Amino acid sequence: MMNRLFWSLSIVLVTLPVTGASALTITFENVAPAGGLVNVNVVAPYTEAGFTLTPTNLNSAVFDSAAIVDFPGDTTDFFGFGETNLITLSGSAPFILNSLLIGPITVSSTPSVSMTLLGTLAGGGTLTTTFAGLSTATLETLDWANLTSVRFNATDDSALDNIVVNQVPEPSSLMLLGLAALTVGARRFCRR
Repeated sequence: MMNRLFWSLSIVLVTLPVTGASALTITFENVAPAGGLVNVNVVAPYTEAGFTLTPTNLNSAVFDSAAIVDFPGDTTDFFGFGETNLITLSGSAPFILNSLLIGPITVSSTPSVSMTLLGTLAGGGTLTTTFAGLSTATLETLDWANLTSVRFNATDDSALDNIVVNQVPEPSSLMLLGLAALTVGARRFCRR
């Protein structure tokens, strides 16, 4: 009787689901005052949902959607940065970069920009892509996995918004406990 109960509990624990990845969206909403901006720099990087955007200089800010600087095609608050600025997204590693909205802001000196993304992989290696000819807010889907960071570099003043990231799931404690119980039970059964 006790043996059956032990095996039943072991099977239930082992079949419990693994904690899934939950999508987080970095939106930059309600950070800047109405019609204004909040400067973001190396000393004061931007953090939301456990992820941080760190610039290399002072030429970046979170802009309210009613600010004088606009992100054409996007009606919400956004993160804008100058062409000489490298922006690094980092968070709980490893993570997945699913998608984001990118494009020029109205202070750009050219009608379109190119933006290069460089992802650093956990365990070494990189992923890179360049989006050329961006003239308005453009949704780009990447689904880059196993990242420790992503660096953004643009040919002129640009913006980011609605960055969708997932933290890579970790096994749940109950699953590990279930595996341990199953191992102990199997050893007991084999000794008989």
